[in-house]
Formats: sequence, structure tokens, C-alpha cells
Amino acid sequence: WDTLTGRLLLTLSGHTRWVNACDFSPDGTRVVTTSNDTTVRVWNAENGTLLFVLEGHTSSVWGCAFSPNGERIVTAGDDRKARVWCTETGECQLTVEGEHTRSVTCCCFSHDGKYILTSSKDKTTRLWNATDGTLIK
Repeated sequence: WDTLTGRLLLTLSGHTRWVNACDFSPDGTRVVTTSNDTTVRVWNAENGTLLFVLEGHTSSVWGCAFSPNGERIVTAGDDRKARVWCTETGECQLTVEGEHTRSVTCCCFSHDGKYILTSSKDKTTRLWNATDGTLIK
């Protein structure tokens, strides 16, 4: 949407079920979306071209966020996992799992990109090392 005029600029079509979350890259050139179809999609924000379909979650994907430098994306899944993806290759670099006992619903990077924060339906929020997935708190 154009925030000044309220005019629709682009529609991103491709998910086969509900879209749950979206985020712009820090430089505004890409958009990431998550869905109940178990996929994460990365789009060109200017023209809507699909750049990557990220597959790895085994059920609905609830949350997503770009890292501050735009080189990684973190996603939160109903499969109780958070995954970190490379925005250049689309490959999963890291899977954070084993601590949440229910769906991971939200995720984000710290301002410096060193940490990942996840929240869950198990009523917990957890802090992880974004490089190796070690639980901090």
C-alpha cells in the first residue's frame, strides 16, 4: 500500500493457505511472508517476483523477521521450532528447538543480530544465540 494515498501497489500471491506474518527487509527491497501452508516466501518488494520458497517447517509458520543486516530471516513454527535462513541462498542455516513445548508463535533478532528471541504458546519467551542456537535464557 502507498501510505500517502492508500492505493494498493502490489499483491503477493502464492501461498495456498492463510498468510500469518510478513516483514520488510531493512533496506526495503524484499518482503518475507509465512503461512499455514508450511512455507516461508521471500519476494522482491518492487515488483512482487517470488525469490525463494523456504521449506523446512512441518506445520504452520506463524512469525518471521529479517536480521538487522538483512542477511538472515528467522521464522517461528507450529512445529515448536525457529529456523534461521540465509537470504542469499534460501538455505536453512540453523534450527532452534527442544525448549518450547508448544507452538513458537513469534520471533525476532536483537538490534545487533547476535540473538534471537522466541515466544510460544507454552507461555515462555526464550533468548538464543543466533550463531549456534544455544539457549541463553
